[in-house]
Amino acid sequence: MERCISVFIALFVSNSFLLEVSSQWHSRKSFAFKKFKKFSWDNCGKPDDPIYVKTVHVYPNPIPSPGYVLASASANISIILHSALPANLTLEREVAGAWVKIPCVDDLGSCYYPDACERLAQLFRALTGLCIDCPFKAGDYVWPSSGIYIPNFLLSDRLTNFRLQIILGNTEKELGCLKVNFSVASGLHDQHNEM
Repeated sequence: MERCISVFIALFVSNSFLLEVSSQWHSRKSFAFKKFKKFSWDNCGKPDDPIYVKTVHVYPNPIPSPGYVLASASANISIILHSALPANLTLEREVAGAWVKIPCVDDLGSCYYPDACERLAQLFRALTGLCIDCPFKAGDYVWPSSGIYIPNFLLSDRLTNFRLQIILGNTEKELGCLKVNFSVASGLHDQHNEM
């Protein structure tokens, strides 16, 4: 009898706690996601650039941190890409309605890479398992849907909007340009299906 009463009390307390957490989360949810911007991307180069991104897909949105995302992409390269392939990344974060450039720290952020060819080859090998090396031959490239773990970025806001611009090539000869807008939801990795 005492055991039944203890179980009943435990269930009652846990149910009350879950209802309170759920109601708090739902009230925060409407506030937290007012700023949410859908994932989007765009080729920002010239129409005759030799690198043209055809598709980019990322799920879920916003991107959970920590958590997993499924990502896939495809692109066309109309020339052979040799080393050195310079790349310029500009990463910005939205703060109080204004965009703030994130500096380059430990090769992350708004960084210039004098030769991104080998980095791209390593990334492609890691994500697809295919043996791809520099130089990249001309043709179509497909990055099949892959699961990627996103670490905990310890963001101060529950939802943070970012925009990223990647320019391949240099000022003399731009080879391709891609802009990506995305949002990162901090601490909501198990709740993206409810949004």
